[in-house]
Amino acid sequence: MVEHKILFDDDTDAPSESDLHISPAEILEKEFAQRFRGYDVHQVDAFLEDVAKELARVSKEHTRLKEEVDTLKEELAASREKERNLNEELLVAQTMGDDIRARAEQEASRIVSGAQIDAQKVMAEVRQQCASLQQEITAMNQKREQFESSLRSLLEGYLNTLGK
Repeated sequence: MVEHKILFDDDTDAPSESDLHISPAEILEKEFAQRFRGYDVHQVDAFLEDVAKELARVSKEHTRLKEEVDTLKEELAASREKERNLNEELLVAQTMGDDIRARAEQEASRIVSGAQIDAQKVMAEVRQQCASLQQEITAMNQKREQFESSLRSLLEGYLNTLGK
């Protein structure tokens, strides 16, 4: 009885690609000894030709897929490099943005402080001018009252002189 073993992807006994060293040409050139009551030679040769063609096709497909995998690996590496560069540039841009924002906030704070100081100076000058004008008004009111009093006294004096 022949023992059959089912091979799975994770079996270590499975023949690897490097273990298979048979080419399509070797299949076609393989000769078998003829035995009495053996297989039909033409059928075996036809089958071997089919196997050789299929092996050649699979080999070409394997080579193409291997090249495609290599190309995709290169593209992936390039994409990862671009992503890394973009992340670095984004970090630089964020840092620059933060610096610009901080400087703008400092400048705005300086401008606001300067404007507040200027406003305080203007308010102090206005208050000083108001106080000065108030003093002038008070002085003028006093002079007016003195003038009115003097005029009243003078007029009363003339009236008294005229009345007598």
